[in-house]
Amino acid sequence: ERWRAMPSPLWSALLHAAYLSYYLIVVTPAFYFVWRRNLQALRHFVLVVMTTFVVCYLVFIFFPVAGPYYVFPRPDAWFTDNPFARMVYNTLATGSSYGAAFPSSHVAATVAAAVSAGRGSTTLAWGLALPTVLLTVAVVYCQMHYGVDAVAGLLVGAMVAAAVGRLDPAPGPVSP
Repeated sequence: ERWRAMPSPLWSALLHAAYLSYYLIVVTPAFYFVWRRNLQALRHFVLVVMTTFVVCYLVFIFFPVAGPYYVFPRPDAWFTDNPFARMVYNTLATGSSYGAAFPSSHVAATVAAAVSAGRGSTTLAWGLALPTVLLTVAVVYCQMHYGVDAVAGLLVGAMVAAAVGRLDPAPGPVSP
């Protein structure tokens, strides 16, 4: 319960926003590569991110872990009294996956997206770095994952990106 150890309405708003940034991080490279007509980088990006999801989902199926969202009491009212926190908890209320905490697919997918984006655009990859770091902190602070889930997500995302990167031919010259 990191939010209890370091209570801050500002951090709550910032890190809930970072948690929501997941949805932008995992699709931005796809739209960018389509816009740039870099279909090789798009194909590589989709392969890395989808492989990362499959690895996470296989772990969820065979080794389900309920995250702190299901184990601990819901956060205090001050913690959720910002628009980003309300969006997060409203989204979770419409359908969250019980048993899908380890590894954090949020962290794994964003790391995979940022790393694989670098094959097509180093500028885009660097632009995704800070939101990915903030999301990694947010999943623990906002009580969605345990710290070990976030670390495992980092490892899965990085390892899948590296493995697919070795197996997948280079998508061509890197653009800004």
